[in-house]
Amino acid sequence: MTLVSAFTSAVLPILAVMGLGYALGSAIDLDVDPLNTVALYAFLPALIFHSLATTSLGGGTVLKLFAGVVAFVFLMMGLSEAAGRLWGITEPYRSALVLASAFPNAGFYGIPLAEFAFGGIGRAIAVLYITAQSFLMYTVGVYVASRGGGHAGIGAIREIFELPLIYAIALAVLVRGLGVVPPRDGTIMSTVSLVGDASIPLMLVIVGVQLAGLEAGALSRVTIPTVLKLGVAPVVALAIAVGLAFENPTIARIFVLLCATPVALIPLALTIAYSDSDSDREARSTGDISASEYLTTAIFVTTIVSVVVLTVLIAVLQSGTLI
Repeated sequence: MTLVSAFTSAVLPILAVMGLGYALGSAIDLDVDPLNTVALYAFLPALIFHSLATTSLGGGTVLKLFAGVVAFVFLMMGLSEAAGRLWGITEPYRSALVLASAFPNAGFYGIPLAEFAFGGIGRAIAVLYITAQSFLMYTVGVYVASRGGGHAGIGAIREIFELPLIYAIALAVLVRGLGVVPPRDGTIMSTVSLVGDASIPLMLVIVGVQLAGLEAGALSRVTIPTVLKLGVAPVVALAIAVGLAFENPTIARIFVLLCATPVALIPLALTIAYSDSDSDREARSTGDISASEYLTTAIFVTTIVSVVVLTVLIAVLQSGTLI
């Protein structure tokens, strides 16, 4: 696949819908929280349930994928921690760097991207990816955010059990285990599919609205997280995918693509929730940016730069040159 076709078939549709969200967020005072609530509590669980209940992927493949996500997160955490110490990045910025590097936007950005690039299997793999990443985000991610100088974040681990996606996963596993998955063309699954499919444009609109509300800080400060996220992360993901030896090379390619997506949005929420308010005030008093502003800038920059990086990566992955 050429770069032009990779851009027009996979990346351009993402940009178009995100652009709509950005335009809405810029033109009107649009509160993204209700949209985010609808996505997290209704549309995304429907997508997850339908994908898991109807997937043809075997248990071995799912376990390999989960192992790959765990390996990727911890390897990127180690590399970003080492890079932060080597370049003298102090807390709380080093914790923000670790979060930015280890957790890609495999959900709101990755699900539609993987589907546009690889079809239905792309969406199924992306759903499994964010399932594994969610557990890590609200455990290890909370610890890292708290380590940056804020409050003890152990209580936030409970939040994962308040998200409907956990129960959507459990229900999908249950109906598959009991062999009572409703027919795909029946009323129940058709309705669930309709709601789940609607989550994809909604998630992209949300990303666009959130980008419109971001104020980029000192752009030069986020060179390291940008290089780690869009340069180092795909290489690490490729090494993991080769090591796991997926039977289906398409799954390995989707895994690499998801790992290369921009910085996720949830780490920003964790950083804001568990940041040290005294440190934030001190940063502002000296004209510096806070840890949350640092992460906000990393999200903005990696999202913009990812347009070029992901276009090239999709073309290379679809050509089968690497895997």
